[in-house]
Amino acid sequence: MSRVKHLFIINPAAGKKSAAEKLTSEVKAYFSAHPGEQHEIRLTEKAGDAKGFVAECKEFDGEVRVYACGGDGTFHEAVNGAVGIQNVALCPIPVGSGNDFVRTFEDIPKEKFLDVASCVTGTTVPCDVMRVGDVYGVNLISVGLDAVTCKRQKGMKRIPFVSGGAAYKLALGTAFITSMHSKISFETEDGPFDAGDERVVLGVVGNGRWYGGGFKATPYADISDGLMDLVTVKKVSRFTFLRYVGIYKRGKHIEDMPYVRYKRCKKLRVIADGPIPMQIDGEAFEIENPEIELLPAALKLILPKI
Repeated sequence: MSRVKHLFIINPAAGKKSAAEKLTSEVKAYFSAHPGEQHEIRLTEKAGDAKGFVAECKEFDGEVRVYACGGDGTFHEAVNGAVGIQNVALCPIPVGSGNDFVRTFEDIPKEKFLDVASCVTGTTVPCDVMRVGDVYGVNLISVGLDAVTCKRQKGMKRIPFVSGGAAYKLALGTAFITSMHSKISFETEDGPFDAGDERVVLGVVGNGRWYGGGFKATPYADISDGLMDLVTVKKVSRFTFLRYVGIYKRGKHIEDMPYVRYKRCKKLRVIADGPIPMQIDGEAFEIENPEIELLPAALKLILPKI
């Protein structure tokens, strides 16, 4: 019989201050009632800890089911530690302020992702992964207005009483005024995309569906179909953008916005005159002519038992 270890990585700085303590108590209570199951709780103290904790799992002689307890940032770190490690399966427990990735699973109530028993007894499914250089993402990658917004969102979160969703909207407002259009073009494995119109509001490629605290940017994306969903919004006036932003948030833009282009692809190159601000699963980067590649079934994902 193979050995199984349950590793809970808890970010005490994510979400409400009491969330980590409550979750720790629930984990201890569950395994007190199941003494035959091996488990460990580790708290993050600084950036990079979650990635490092997951990377250490390759030394374990058996299966490790890892529960990343925090927001999208904690899960992003855990993903980057897990890719390439065959004995690791990963589950998001969304106790942070953003928690966009779990929205993709619209048939699973969020409460199930927060229930320790449901997660521990959950099933493992294959999940595609997007790669940009040595950085991995499972949710959404974007450039243009969204990436500038992501970069500024970090500062907005330092404002008292401003949560993840509110910080995103505030950052979006300032980017809307100062950085509405970007000179960016796209090229997939099939050739140029949006050729002849290099000014765009944004470009987003998704494996998941939601970002920005509740914007359904790639509504048809599937985590296991072997494809990324690319959506671009052409240059429009600020007035036109405001008219359609509600449609974009609800995920109706592919059908109802005439300025939107949509394509599925396996590879994507983003081209600009210099380094491009880019967000990968809510984390801000700046990369010159980034190339994005989909790695089919590169991650084992745990979904809670319904």
